[in-house]
Amino acid sequence: MTIKHKLEHYLKFAQEQDVSDIHFKSNEPAYFRLASGLRRADEVLYENDIFDLIAPMMSRSKDRIMSQYEDVGSADFSYESDIFGEDKVRYRVQIFKSSGRISSAIRRIRPEIPTFEDIKLPEIYQKAIKMRPKGIIIIGGETGSGKSTTLAAMIDYVNSHQTKHIVTIEDPIEYVFKSKKSLVNQRELGDDYSSFTQSLKAVVREDPDIIMIGEMRDTDTVRSAVAAAETGHLVLTTLHTATAPSTLDRILNFFPEDEKAGIRSNLSNNLIAIMNQMLVPTINNKGRLPVTEVLINNPATRLCILDEEKQTEMGDIIIEGADGMHSFNQSLCKYVQQELISHAVAYDNSPNSENLKTMLKGIH
Repeated sequence: MTIKHKLEHYLKFAQEQDVSDIHFKSNEPAYFRLASGLRRADEVLYENDIFDLIAPMMSRSKDRIMSQYEDVGSADFSYESDIFGEDKVRYRVQIFKSSGRISSAIRRIRPEIPTFEDIKLPEIYQKAIKMRPKGIIIIGGETGSGKSTTLAAMIDYVNSHQTKHIVTIEDPIEYVFKSKKSLVNQRELGDDYSSFTQSLKAVVREDPDIIMIGEMRDTDTVRSAVAAAETGHLVLTTLHTATAPSTLDRILNFFPEDEKAGIRSNLSNNLIAIMNQMLVPTINNKGRLPVTEVLINNPATRLCILDEEKQTEMGDIIIEGADGMHSFNQSLCKYVQQELISHAVAYDNSPNSENLKTMLKGIH
């Protein structure tokens, strides 16, 4: 089998088996991530094989991608395949060095932009997008938790229901939006801008109503996102964090001590919601469900943001459940009650399994 046919074989297998990610590592077979876990192929791939498999995906950006890979040890880019006919499928690709050799993680992006209902997100996600015309909504979660898909659902909801100008800043572009009621411009690192900082400085001059930032990755990105919310824009973004309270900690930790009071004040006024999520397997292992934790910036939350000593009370505010807030354990408990996930899965994914055990007493 030629390298071209081998790549097509892997992509077709991923499509047929609903694989979310394909992994290549030198001197290992390919691995495929299904809802039930990783499955390995039979044939071992060597370093030259992986370079040959990845090269056709880079298209005109090959020099930039390989330069970044050599300089920093990793690079991200998107790829669109037409092997399935008119229904083109997009992939988010990362190449990275592992023990000095190339590895790759390829995320398959479903062509249909999902609705909140499609991905089974609670109603508060839809309500949050309509709460205020300006401010910042942060989707938190670990790698593979569905953050990008949630952002896509939010953008498509606005695009379908409101007349807004939406500008996305992505690395790389994942879901492709067609303007509906809204006008959507999507900007990708490398093709449309050379750095996140540069694009964030420029975006406020592009007359946006809504700015979607694929990920807040450093102090400059966080500062720009918060400033954009303060100057009258709705900002949607993600952050790699485990829980809603830790999301606030992570934001503050980007800044030196003498700036934290100002950032607290800004967030207390402009934060709309922090919504963390994870994906867990269903009882029959035929899919995954989003387990969510939602923090809404109401008056009680605002006090916790402003006052460092009160920040530890944030978890209690979430559990009290005002304005649609809820904790991961409350979300897990609901799924167990509905017999959608097992007790074992709930305990494995709980941030506080002892507390969850108490909540689940009497549920068999």
